[in-house]
Amino acid sequence: MDIEKQREVIRLWNQLRKVEGPAAEELRIQILEAFAERGKTKRAA
Repeated sequence: MDIEKQREVIRLWNQLRKVEGPAAEELRIQILEAFAERGKTKRAA
């Protein structure tokens, strides 16, 4: 992921943190799980 994509992800994450409710919480969980899985595959490679 290049630096521009990282900045965009951080910007969107910060906007999402301001949102309340079960849908927002589910999105946060899915994002964290996706990054956790990517981290595992990177380390395994």
